[in-house]
Amino acid sequence: MNYLDYVNEKCIECNRCTKTCDFLTKYHINLKDYTKREDLKYSCFLCDSCKMVCPVDLSGKEVSTNLRKGEDKGFSLLKFEKSPYIFRNNSKKKSEILLFLGCSFPRVYPKTSKKLIDLLEKHNIDFSIDCCGKPIYETGDTQKIESHRQRLSKIFAQKNTKTIVTACMNCYYFFKDEYDIEVISIYKLLRDLGIGKRSKDCINVFIPCPDKKSESVLDEIKYFYPNLKTPFKDIQCCGLGGLAISKEADIANGFIEKLSDKKMPVTTYCASCSLRFKKNNIDLNGHLLTKILGTNEEENTGYFKGNMSIRNYRRTR
Repeated sequence: MNYLDYVNEKCIECNRCTKTCDFLTKYHINLKDYTKREDLKYSCFLCDSCKMVCPVDLSGKEVSTNLRKGEDKGFSLLKFEKSPYIFRNNSKKKSEILLFLGCSFPRVYPKTSKKLIDLLEKHNIDFSIDCCGKPIYETGDTQKIESHRQRLSKIFAQKNTKTIVTACMNCYYFFKDEYDIEVISIYKLLRDLGIGKRSKDCINVFIPCPDKKSESVLDEIKYFYPNLKTPFKDIQCCGLGGLAISKEADIANGFIEKLSDKKMPVTTYCASCSLRFKKNNIDLNGHLLTKILGTNEEENTGYFKGNMSIRNYRRTR
C-alpha cells in the first residue's frame, strides 16, 4: 500500500492537522483531502506540524513528497546549483569522522566554518562542503535524487567515513532518514572534545522544523546554554521549508509577521532560518554555533561572497 492510500485508510478526519497548519487552513483541507490535491503538492512547507498533533501519526510531509515523486520538471536553477553543488569543497583524504558543513551554513557563516574546520583538523577530522540532497529530494525528481545519493555515497566510501558530523539540522535529519551511516550533531562532538564556551545567559531560541518533534539536537545544545527558552513554538516555520515559498508567499510572510509580533530577540541554530530572519529585519541574536565558538559572526546575506570565500578553503582544486 502506498502512503497516499494509507492516509486515506487511516485518517479519522478529526481535522487537528488543519487547525495547526496555516497551509491546510488556507485551503480548508485535512490530510485525507490533501492526498487528492496534486495541484497543491508544492504548497506544503514540509514542517510536519500536522504529524505532531495527529492521533494516528500521519504526516503531511510524507503526503507532499509522495505527490511530488517522479516529477522531473521545474526547479531547474535549484537543481543546477545543488546537484552537484557548484560550490562544493571535498577531498579524497581519509576521515572516519567527517564534518559535513552542508551548503547553507558555510555561505551564511564562512568565518565560523573556517574556525570549525581548523579546530577539527587538529583531531584528524576532515570536512565537506556540499549539499546533503534534501532540496533535490523535495523537488521529487527521482533521477536527480538517485544520482545525488550515489555521488555522496561514493565520496563517503572513498574517505572511509563511518560518522558524519553535521552543522545543519536539515543535513542531520536527512542523512539519518536516507543514509545508512552514523550521524551526530556538531554540538555533541564539541562537547565530547571539550571545545566551546558554556553560558548561563537566558536566550530565546527558534527551533527549526526538523528538530521540532524530538528536540534531540536542542537537548544537546542545552549543555552549552542550560537556561535557553523556546517561546516560538507556535510558529510553524521560518518560511523557507519545502520549496513552498514561491507558491505560498502569503503564508511564509505570515510566519515572519507572527515572529515579529513577539518583539524579542531570536537566536537560531539553523543557518537558513538565520538568513530568512536577517533579510526580513527580525531582531536576530545570532546563531548558537557562532556563540559557542566565540566568533559571534554576523550573517552574510550575499550569495557569492560567502560561498566563494570558503569554496577552496584548505584545498587545491
